Amino acid sequence: MRIGKRWAGCLAAGLFLLCAAGLLWLLGAETVPQQEPARLTPEAVSGAPGLDGLYLYAGPLSLEYTLPEQAEGPRSILEIRQLYAAAELRLDGAPFQNIPAGSGNLYVTLPPDWSGKALTLIMEKGAEDPEPSLYLTSSTVINELARADTSLRAFPAAAFGMIFLLALGLFLLYGALEGSWSWPVLLLSIAALGQAAYFYLQNSSLFSLPPALYGLVLCQSRALLFAVPPLYLMLGMKKRRKAFAPFAVLPSLFYFVVAGFQTLVPLFSGIAVHAGLAFCFTIAALLACAALEVRDGNPMFRRFLPWLGGCAAAILLLSIIPAARTGPHASILWAFLADPILWIDTELFYWNSLLLALCFLESMVSLTRRVAQRETEMQMLSARESLTREQLAVVQESAAALGELRHEVKNHYLVLQNLSRAGEVERLDAYLSTLVSDVSAIPALACAPHPAINAVLTTMMARARKQGIEVEHRVDVPETLPFPDTELCTVLMNLLQNALDANALAPMGARKWLRVDLHIRGYHLYIGVENSCFTPVDYDGDSGLFHTTKTDKSDHGYGLKAVQAVARKYRSELLLKCSDGCFSAATALQMPD
Repeated sequence: MRIGKRWAGCLAAGLFLLCAAGLLWLLGAETVPQQEPARLTPEAVSGAPGLDGLYLYAGPLSLEYTLPEQAEGPRSILEIRQLYAAAELRLDGAPFQNIPAGSGNLYVTLPPDWSGKALTLIMEKGAEDPEPSLYLTSSTVINELARADTSLRAFPAAAFGMIFLLALGLFLLYGALEGSWSWPVLLLSIAALGQAAYFYLQNSSLFSLPPALYGLVLCQSRALLFAVPPLYLMLGMKKRRKAFAPFAVLPSLFYFVVAGFQTLVPLFSGIAVHAGLAFCFTIAALLACAALEVRDGNPMFRRFLPWLGGCAAAILLLSIIPAARTGPHASILWAFLADPILWIDTELFYWNSLLLALCFLESMVSLTRRVAQRETEMQMLSARESLTREQLAVVQESAAALGELRHEVKNHYLVLQNLSRAGEVERLDAYLSTLVSDVSAIPALACAPHPAINAVLTTMMARARKQGIEVEHRVDVPETLPFPDTELCTVLMNLLQNALDANALAPMGARKWLRVDLHIRGYHLYIGVENSCFTPVDYDGDSGLFHTTKTDKSDHGYGLKAVQAVARKYRSELLLKCSDGCFSAATALQMPD
């Protein structure tokens, strides 16, 4: 069975990796063009000192190129990039095309006999004008590049749109289940909606917004992406919230105002380039506070910090992978080190995008745990109600037995007096033994001063006595304990029910027994249960538990797991032993501060 589970886990992991690889292949196929324009390199330059100093040169400029032979299909379109001055194109010295100033990027169709000819670009270059770049391309390559560029923005828009819908559904679902609204999850949905709009608007050519307002929408969506994940994590902190608040709120406000409104306030445009640097302090403070929250036992950050480490590793990996076609210095990390001010927004975008996804994942896990906890609490309430009814029956049974004993006590005294006067020592001893046995059979009304522990023990011990099980108990606990009643009941009820089930398998005439020990040991609450064992058990070395021996395994086998979960919550372990017909279960729960 264990081997089967391992193989099932390996198969599930393999299928997940296969699906992930397939998705990555699909993204690569859709966003990376199969063909790219062929760049033309100038072979000669006139009017300038040389090719190496073109970016500083200002004045008349003539660049000469040799067009290649047509060997790989028709590429009869010339693409010119970053051409802002008026220019003239010549083929083999003959005038071919006049280009007006301010063209930027444009396409020029070459004549049918362009192959192998000399191409000359003549222009008046300004001091701030970049060096123009020339490429040979075709309509097929242009369409493929446009499709890849569209897909490159469509996939993020779809991904963020999906996160928005799921986060909004999670917000509404949580509100319906809990009767309150998880506003941090709503923040995640708003940030995801902003990013979906950011990528969608970049792809859309039909928008009618003025340029300033269009830029405002794009900049504010980026500001939302940078601000929301730290705010969400700040709201999940317990002891470090006040310390982290300035690092989460102040950079967000600064970025919202300066970078968000730079298209409306020209004065902000020069400062907006540096606005993202403030989030470097946010990241450093987040890592420090997250580590401290884990040390303080915050369950949210116990889950989140490993994911955060994976996020940082992914960012580093994406940053150091070089572009194979352009050399090792083409990586994002190299560009960031060369000019961190220019690349800080790109790095922060990758970081906060993954951070947003991880926050959404954490919110889903948190909601799942809350739903499971609510279900457990409902089950415990149902069990406590059942215990209450059984305890009431025990009280009524004890009251009836005590009333009957009180009614008969005078007759018992007379019999004892007569046997004593007659010197019937053996009969007197037998009669006393019978009375002691009758009194022992009366269910106890109080086993412990703690109400929840007393309710469980009196009920379960009454069940044990009805099954003919010899019960011994040592209970030395105060009236109050720093543990939730639900968790104490979970431990006691599961251990005692397992003990009763084990004794129920006793063969005819076998001795059935049960021992319970609860006491305070230093800063720990010790809980130990021992019982007779008549059948072999199946130990699981991986989990440290025993497999259930019940036939209906779908409804059983969860009790010891629940006890183990409570034990580990309070920095303990559940120790199980089975030898020589004795089964024991023990744990020592550390009392919380």
